[in-house]
Amino acid sequence: MPKKKSEDILDNAFRLYHQGYSPELIELPESAVFPFLIPAAPSTARKSRVTGMLLGEPAPHFVHRGRNVRYRLSDVLAWLSAVDTQRSTAEAFIAKNKPESFAHSH
Repeated sequence: MPKKKSEDILDNAFRLYHQGYSPELIELPESAVFPFLIPAAPSTARKSRVTGMLLGEPAPHFVHRGRNVRYRLSDVLAWLSAVDTQRSTAEAFIAKNKPESFAHSH
């Protein structure tokens, strides 16, 4: 089965990145980011550009190129790095419901 166009775009982007190109200069179309790098539907991505939130976190930055929406690889990688990870649903529940004063004291 041949690769999809979005997967080819991602392969090329990461090849450039590993060759030393700055991730700030590598732009990806929405179809290559969602759901391949960020596990969300393109419709969720479109909503995030209106609300500023994606999957409960501040949405990644994007740029307009005419009528097209693009995401810089640096912004996608920063968003992925900033998203909190948990080892279990219990840990996620505790992190989400932790009192604000406790969260900042530790």
